[in-house]
Amino acid sequence: MLLEKLKIKAIEKGLLEQNKEIDAERAFLLVRDMPYERASDRESVTIINEWRGTCSGKHYLLKDLFAELGYESRVIACTTISYLDPKRFYGKMRKLLRKANGKFVDVHNYLVLELPEGDMIVDATFPISTSDMDLIVNEQFVLGEDQRIADEPIQSWDVPDHRDPQEFKDEILKESFSTEELEYRDEMIIELSKLTNSKFVKILVWLEKIFRGNKTK
Repeated sequence: MLLEKLKIKAIEKGLLEQNKEIDAERAFLLVRDMPYERASDRESVTIINEWRGTCSGKHYLLKDLFAELGYESRVIACTTISYLDPKRFYGKMRKLLRKANGKFVDVHNYLVLELPEGDMIVDATFPISTSDMDLIVNEQFVLGEDQRIADEPIQSWDVPDHRDPQEFKDEILKESFSTEELEYRDEMIIELSKLTNSKFVKILVWLEKIFRGNKTK
């Protein structure tokens, strides 16, 4: 079972005590705080073993974990277009954004958890460690309370149960965006992974936040 694999891995990493069981909230928190970085594939076992994932892998895993806990959920795929200020980023990410005039396109994945009282939006994309980086991070998980979606949806689809969710996502990407936009997207995701996992960048962001706070006093 995936829940048992997740528990073993979390205990190995010092993220969970031996006597603790994994409920929906704990499953969300563990998956959310996996580093934002592509795994070698998007299979749920791989995401656990490599302890990393982006919006797709994390939510495919979370859907499977919720199912083992007795909850039904749907993977949602949505097109998004963001315009990011290159000055808010560092290194190659800044150069890529300047070259693309700040435009970042994607097909974002999140979940809709089906509860007796109604549907609940769940988004575990970015770990709590990135909360100072102007990224949307959901700090809490409360059953029945919608979370914020990491990217503003333009058009959304429920991923059909009979379809491979990654193939479905790839089809939407190819239909929605140009080859050049998708090339930039892949490079930007790689660079965003590096930034969100860089201790040096986190220190820079922290210092910048203090500087901005002092300027407003």
